[in-house]
Amino acid sequence: MAELEIGPLTDRLADDEIQELCKQMEKLGAPPLPRIDITQATMIDDEVDDEVLGEFLDSLDAHDCAAEIYLPVEFEGIVEVAGLRVGSAPTLLDVLQEVKDELDIEEAEEDEDAEEDDDEDEDGLMSEAALREVFKTFVDGAQAAIDRKLPLHVKG
Repeated sequence: MAELEIGPLTDRLADDEIQELCKQMEKLGAPPLPRIDITQATMIDDEVDDEVLGEFLDSLDAHDCAAEIYLPVEFEGIVEVAGLRVGSAPTLLDVLQEVKDELDIEEAEEDEDAEEDDDEDEDGLMSEAALREVFKTFVDGAQAAIDRKLPLHVKG
């Protein structure tokens, strides 16, 4: 199972890797990272199915927004450091609105009258429900990351 959590960069990057990340972000014109002194991560969701997460990240990748870490500052593009892709949480929120339309994600609306007779359709609906859940988790996580000024970590 994959996890989404909010926590300091030091949870996944060494000091020299954080310095490299800051240099790359500066080249992109990104603002400096906020300095928050927190040592404990906060779990957003620890039960994200790896297959569903992979499918969801593929849809984000189509928008050049798939990453393992989302920073609470706005910048365009993805930076790679220590084998991890790093993106912007505000940009992620913008992309999620586009992805919502592409995936036909309707918040709190499900067709309760639909009868499912075939296992393939049931799997499709389960997958759609799982994608909706991952979508909501990403929205909540990105917003929490921005509000708390901490990175959102996606661990698969």
